[in-house]
Order: sequence, then structure tokens, then C-alpha cells
Amino acid sequence: MTDGRAPGGRTIRDPRARDAATPTTTPTHVPPPSDYRLAVPDGWERIVLDNPERWTHRVDKLVKRGLRRTQATPQLEAALAERMRAQAEAAYANGGVEMYFAQLVLGQVPVSAGLVVTVLRPAPGTDPGDLADIARSLAVRAAENDDVTLVDLPAGPAVRHRYLRRPAPDDPDGNKLAVAHLDVHLAVPHSDQRLLLSFSTPTAPPMEPLVEALVTLFDSVARTLQWMA
Repeated sequence: MTDGRAPGGRTIRDPRARDAATPTTTPTHVPPPSDYRLAVPDGWERIVLDNPERWTHRVDKLVKRGLRRTQATPQLEAALAERMRAQAEAAYANGGVEMYFAQLVLGQVPVSAGLVVTVLRPAPGTDPGDLADIARSLAVRAAENDDVTLVDLPAGPAVRHRYLRRPAPDDPDGNKLAVAHLDVHLAVPHSDQRLLLSFSTPTAPPMEPLVEALVTLFDSVARTLQWMA
């Protein structure tokens, strides 16, 4: 496993919290963590969402390396890079701080997986609610086969949301595959922020028997999360 850390410049420290070195009138105040550590399997490619120009270059390198031994056309390479850049831009707009992509081989079958790490901040003047509120909200909106549970992780309590989503028939990108998702919501200690780990993998027919193994892997990655001072 390799360690990933939140990129500099988009820390998870509550911006309202005073620096630990600054005297305060509340000695018992505990600042929120400024970072986290997450271990991912070897081979998972990381894209830090801190600068569009930087991640565009990173995406282009990943696509070229991934398609090097294939017969992919330049048009396919360009389309894949464009899709990954769009995913990065959407993730960043929603508070994403990093993404991971993986091309794995499980039992002779090539599979793909992804992870987006997002810092969720409540709108000014709103109550963020607790994890039980998140679980209730997800359960109310859940589809028939969704699974929403409260779990205990080494980093603290969390909401685990497993679900399957199928693309619309008129999907503008032409997607045809259902995607299995595992979202893990954690409360950032001593803060009103939340950290969201969003795992996903397409469920093409050759991969369907492997979804359970991948979800187990996703759960294992979530359990490696550590808060850093």
C-alpha cells in the first residue's frame, strides 16, 4: 500500500480556527486536523486537485502510459483524457482535493476503480448536522438496493453508503455501464466539516462477480484513514 496525503493549499483545517501557536482565551480548545493520511494499493495513480494546469498535465501522462501497449487511436486517447479532465474539474468544483485511478487485474480479469476525496464545508450560517442526520437523509432518498449504515472506523464513526447507478439511456457521454459506488462520510474532528471518500467501479459483465471483492478492497482503504495534526 502507498500513502496519500491531502495536498497543500486545500487543507481540512477549519479556517475559523486560530493557529495552535496563537494564545487563546480557551486553553482547552482543540484545533481540527490540518491533514489526513490514506493508504491505497500499489498501482493506484494519484491526481492532486490543486491546480488545473498541473492536473491536466498529469492526466495526459496517465492516459498515454495506460494506452501505451494498446492499439488505441489518437482520437480515443484524446477522448479519454478529456473525460478524465472533466471528472477532475467536477470533483474540484465540489470540494475534491485528490483523485485516484486504478487499472487492476483480479483473477485474469482487468478491472478499473476510482476514488475521489472531497472536503465538504457547510454553507455559512447553516447547521451541518451530525452523521446520523446524513444517514437519515441518504436513507430517505435511497433506491431499493441502496445500503446505508453507521459504522465505526479507526478514524472515527462514519456513514457507509453502498449503491448502484445506471446511466440514463440518453447519457451525453454514451455511457452504457452501471457503476457500483461506495461512499464513506466521516466527520472531521473538532470541526463542522466532513470528509467524503467516494469509491466507484464499472460493472461490465466480466466484472460483476468481482464487485464484492472490490467493495471489500474499498472498505479496507477507508479503514486506513488517519487524521494528522
